[in-house]
Amino acid sequence: MSKLLCSLLFLPIAAVGLAVSAQANDLILPGRCHMGQCWENKFLGKTPLQAGPNGTLYAVELALRIWPIGTEPSSDFDAPRTSYIYCSTTRPAIIFRFEGDTTYYGNLLNPGGDNWSGATQDAYPIYWATCHNFVGPDFFSQAMTTKAIELGYPLNLPNESLQLANPLEIMNE
Repeated sequence: MSKLLCSLLFLPIAAVGLAVSAQANDLILPGRCHMGQCWENKFLGKTPLQAGPNGTLYAVELALRIWPIGTEPSSDFDAPRTSYIYCSTTRPAIIFRFEGDTTYYGNLLNPGGDNWSGATQDAYPIYWATCHNFVGPDFFSQAMTTKAIELGYPLNLPNESLQLANPLEIMNE
């Protein structure tokens, strides 16, 4: 899978407007259509790896399906892959690794804030499902800003990309 496609795999087009359990095997996270393809992720589960004073790091199992724009998606998903989510009100992040690569890549997030980019937009459905068992309805709405404030997010967190030797490095603040 190309790095461009991997970086696009988490961009939402629409969201389901209800709170759900993040352990549900039938939880399809919002996807996106772009450059002739549509994609979405199935959330298969999360496993806490380490808790610290500023957050908890989870391993998240996801399965991807891609289909040509203008057609219906199949019911088939690719083999599950592991990404990592750092649930933190001070340094929220998604961490992933490209197939065959030894480096981990992290994108810092700003839940509820307005300084996000297209490169990180895709991570928000995964982050909200993992950290708060919530999907939708719109990850960039006033309702989500209000929810983020209620949860303690400052709304002005940096939007940065990181390279990490391992996912646990994100916890070093």
